[in-house]
Amino acid sequence: MPLELTILLIGGLLFTAVWTTRLSNRFNIPALLIFISLGMLAGSDVTGFVNFDDAELAQLLGTIALIIILFEGGLQTDWKDVRKELSPSLSLATFGVFVATGIVAVASHYILGFNWANSFLLGAIVGSTDAAAIFSVLSGQSVRRKIGSTLELESGTNDPMAVFLTVFCLSLITDPEHTSLWSGVLSLVWEMAIGLVIGLSIGWVASTLINRINLGSSSFYPIFLMSFAFLSFGLADTIHASGFLAVYVTAIYISNHELIYRQTLIRFTLSMAHLAQIGMFIVLGLLVFPQQLISPDVILPSIALALILIFVARPVSVWLSLLPFDYDWREKTFISIAGLKGAVPIILATYPLVADIENANTIFNIVFFTVLLSTLIQGSALTWVAERLDLNEKKTSVFNTVIEFMSIGKPNAEIIEVKLPAHHPFIGKTIADVSLPDEFLVTAIIRNEKIVTPRGDTVFAENDQLLLLTPKHCVKKLKQFLTKSGAST
Repeated sequence: MPLELTILLIGGLLFTAVWTTRLSNRFNIPALLIFISLGMLAGSDVTGFVNFDDAELAQLLGTIALIIILFEGGLQTDWKDVRKELSPSLSLATFGVFVATGIVAVASHYILGFNWANSFLLGAIVGSTDAAAIFSVLSGQSVRRKIGSTLELESGTNDPMAVFLTVFCLSLITDPEHTSLWSGVLSLVWEMAIGLVIGLSIGWVASTLINRINLGSSSFYPIFLMSFAFLSFGLADTIHASGFLAVYVTAIYISNHELIYRQTLIRFTLSMAHLAQIGMFIVLGLLVFPQQLISPDVILPSIALALILIFVARPVSVWLSLLPFDYDWREKTFISIAGLKGAVPIILATYPLVADIENANTIFNIVFFTVLLSTLIQGSALTWVAERLDLNEKKTSVFNTVIEFMSIGKPNAEIIEVKLPAHHPFIGKTIADVSLPDEFLVTAIIRNEKIVTPRGDTVFAENDQLLLLTPKHCVKKLKQFLTKSGAST
């Protein structure tokens, strides 16, 4: 395809992907399904615009995208909120993945007639949840913080187990004489332990350098921050540790320490993560040939495996993994339904293609179709399930940084947005009645999409959006004041 047409196609795909996210919000369809569908439509089997079948390149591009997505997810993770759920999340990310792998492997053996090595390989590929899908879907949910933290930590930390099981099963197929269970277990321990150490180390280096170095222009800081994501993954992967775990831990460390231009950097990585998701799923869609998916040899086993994965493997793995922990049946049910599959299984399914093993194409097509069904069924049902199980949290005020003022050196002030829901203590009171501390100033009130100029006798109303000016060093004090006043920070 000529260069100018290639660029035009890229622009058209990005425009369409962003525009169609409105459909995702309106009809509660996971956005990744739309992005994958765009890739499939642009592929050689439908419109023929792009003839793409390079599994190795797709694997590389998918890995780069996952690094960015995991990094952004870690930057949005508040350690104080999620640390209580660390143990159950790790149980789901290790033991849970192993249980799900085993159940799918047994089903694959009897449904597809695969030998046990290929069956366990297929089970390993679809055994983990996907960070990109989880982060994307949960961003629009108001489920209990405990559940959200568990799912986010699980999806951010289960990649090492999934990659280990996939590589181990491939080794059993391609080099059985030099592969043993004992060496595999040692490899897993090494990957997770060293990945954790590298993640913490790079996180400390990043936090120290970003806050101390003067780059001259604030526009360089987002690029500087993103470099540590790739350094973390690259260093870990070079010494055969878990690069994905290292990236996630690096981001969590950075997020939970002092960070210059914090909001600017987080917004940059969020935009990068959205771009990475769109690009990754379109590329994975291009790699698929829809005519192969609709073959009875693919579609029937895929439906069976998807149903087993959703209604047997995931629930059993969740309930067994969470037995020692304090989760009621409603929370376990929701976590079971929320075990979304996405890019990670599809990227792992390229490993057999690159290794050129027997049944590689069949495995890839079945994984792809299974992921589509799983995402469609589970992703679309989450809002309904959360409402039926009464797991949604009642929203109080929403606390966000809107503007971060910058001097030549470090940011010294911010404008914070606070939304007042029904029954908030401020409602019905004037600004003078609230007795706002002297350090803070209500600069504007957004009411019914109009700006209200604040004065001392201005009365707060339900759903008002307050814009409060605060010095940077007083942000914590403002949060404490709002918390005591009944606001949620």
